[in-house]
Amino acid sequence: MSTFTGGLVSGIDTASLIASLVAANSTTLVVIQAQREVVSDRKDAYDTLASRLDSLASTIAAIDTTTEFRSVSGSSNNDAVGVTVAGDAVVGHLTVTVEQLASSAMEVSDGVADRDVASTMATGTYAFTVAGVHTTVEIDAGSSSLDNVVSAINDQVDGVTAYVMDTGDPTAPYRLVIAVDSTGAENTLTIDTTGLFLGTGFIPTFTAVTDARDAELTVNGIAITSASNEVTDVIQGVTLSLTDVTTTDATVTISSDVSGMATKLAAVVSAYNSVMSYIRGQKAWNPDEGIEGSFVGESQTNTLIRSLQTLTGNQYTPVGDFANLASLGITTEQDGDLVIDDDVLNAALQDGMEDVTTLFTEADTGIAAMFTALLEGLTGDDGSITGRSEALEDQLEAFDARIATYEEQLAAYEDRLEKQFTAMEIAIAGFNAANSALLALLPSTDDD
Repeated sequence: MSTFTGGLVSGIDTASLIASLVAANSTTLVVIQAQREVVSDRKDAYDTLASRLDSLASTIAAIDTTTEFRSVSGSSNNDAVGVTVAGDAVVGHLTVTVEQLASSAMEVSDGVADRDVASTMATGTYAFTVAGVHTTVEIDAGSSSLDNVVSAINDQVDGVTAYVMDTGDPTAPYRLVIAVDSTGAENTLTIDTTGLFLGTGFIPTFTAVTDARDAELTVNGIAITSASNEVTDVIQGVTLSLTDVTTTDATVTISSDVSGMATKLAAVVSAYNSVMSYIRGQKAWNPDEGIEGSFVGESQTNTLIRSLQTLTGNQYTPVGDFANLASLGITTEQDGDLVIDDDVLNAALQDGMEDVTTLFTEADTGIAAMFTALLEGLTGDDGSITGRSEALEDQLEAFDARIATYEEQLAAYEDRLEKQFTAMEIAIAGFNAANSALLALLPSTDDD
């Protein structure tokens, strides 16, 4: 590029003149940039809408099965028996008696004076049988400290945890403890030390501290055994947590949690209203105030609104006294938002929980299934909202290409102008020099 003189010779502000000429030729670029901004705003609006639709889909997915939709609570009148419940738990009462807790096998050795002296323990082979599985552990002469034996057992024997217990005994405080990780009668522990060699090392003798036992309890008069104190799969949707043997019967109460179910439905309504209110805001149009939302003239959003309102007002397969959202106290306001009549909803959940659950969770024909299918058709890989957003992205890429082309053309135009005005300045400078030289050759006209 040539050196731009900027009117130093002619006295003309050529920099401003060039800027004006470039600006005059930039009107097309300005229009394209403005068009791109509109498309960019529209794409952002569709992306935000898709995010809100996904949130709605997530809240519906959280209640699309019986277990997820139903909320139940559990309580126990005895601290020895705790209870947690899932949504598929049957409402009612349980009488629980705990005769025995489940326990894990544990064996403890006699004590030694040191835990980290290399020659403390005997060398050779320990043989462990844990729940019927046999494992041998080799202890070499260089790694026969009590701590090393513990590390070797933990590294090589599955299903047990070994550690050193400090009893505080003045002469032999350190004992080797081997505990099976799982409770239950099948998780037995046998330790065979006959493979250890006599010599300077200590051959431990193990004593059983606790045995492998199942929990034994009675639920509503039926005897039950469990390998764990967390008793699951015995009663549908109920986990009993046993902490002690009972001296009196425990009463476990499982009841409907109407408030919990109402909260789940309120979350769906809130997510739905978030979608509707956003669309309304983006469809706002007031030419007098210069307001034009990104969804003005967008047919996809009109179709979306109609589809959502169809589902909210739809008559579903009747279940008991319920066939639509209105029968649950969920109705549509004039602006399109949903509103909940808490009294009607709570009464429906209290008196007809099973029917309401079925209305929402019935496969293919339930409210959750119908909404899920609609939302997948909107924001899924082949969804209409997804497709519209992708089309707008293609437009943005086309605009970016056009803008880049115009910017290159304007840069080339500016460069040509600078070269032309520089050539003019050089020519003027040459004329001025020639004029000065010519004047110098003329005779002086000054009087003597």
